[in-house]
Amino acid sequence: MKRGFTLIEILVATALFALLMGAYYTAFTNVLILEEYARNQRAFSSVGPAILDLVEDDILSAYTNPRELAAYPFRGEDDSLGSEPADRVMFVARRSSIAQEEFFGRDNWVRSPVNEVGYRMARGRAELGNVRRLYRRESYYVDDSPLQGGDYFEVYDRVVGFDLLYIGYRAEEEARESQDSAAENEFDKFESWDSEERKGLPSAVIITLVIEAPQISRERSDEADDVTRSRRTYVRVVPLMQADDIPPAAAGPGDPANPAQPGTPGTNPGNGNNPTPPR
Repeated sequence: MKRGFTLIEILVATALFALLMGAYYTAFTNVLILEEYARNQRAFSSVGPAILDLVEDDILSAYTNPRELAAYPFRGEDDSLGSEPADRVMFVARRSSIAQEEFFGRDNWVRSPVNEVGYRMARGRAELGNVRRLYRRESYYVDDSPLQGGDYFEVYDRVVGFDLLYIGYRAEEEARESQDSAAENEFDKFESWDSEERKGLPSAVIITLVIEAPQISRERSDEADDVTRSRRTYVRVVPLMQADDIPPAAAGPGDPANPAQPGTPGTNPGNGNNPTPPR
């Protein structure tokens, strides 16, 4: 006579199977969490340097007129959001625009070689915690208000702090006759900078960027959550070329005093209306 399983044996076997599957599920979930965390950390390691490269390229392209130190304004404003620095900077840059405009009505879209550029911070989404968004401002070509208007493009949405420090000469040493006398002067650090007041660009800009790593999406322990909220600080020193370092342009046949050069304000490559680029 064949004997079957009793109810107790079936319940015990079911309980053991459930425990085994639970252990397998926990291990599988932990592997997925660690994989996502490693992937985020690899991506996170490249975010900070990429942001600094973008800001540095823009600042290095700040427009300088060899015949006029303060031809176009360069303004850096000291500000904060909460307890963290959230500085702003605005200037004119010799960089190809992101947006394109139609060239004289033809089906030929071109980028402007000179544009209004800037950076500013804005409050982030509440669900992301105590982080902000960093935006890059761009206005196609240069109009009569080079520090206003344009469109803002989000650079990164998990920025904790964005601090800019400007290196230049002390106020009592601004009046200098030559680079030889300037070399004897000492530099000082400024929280803000206005080229119209200081009659020129800063000699260097120190950028301090603090960003937060993206959180992993799956459920995790408090200890893992603390790791994924790690912050990193990046510092970059950007030396600026001064107007005295740029050789003056050769006089043209049309205007010996101020010849129009391609790629400079005054030679609009577009349709002349300076429209706002499409969002």
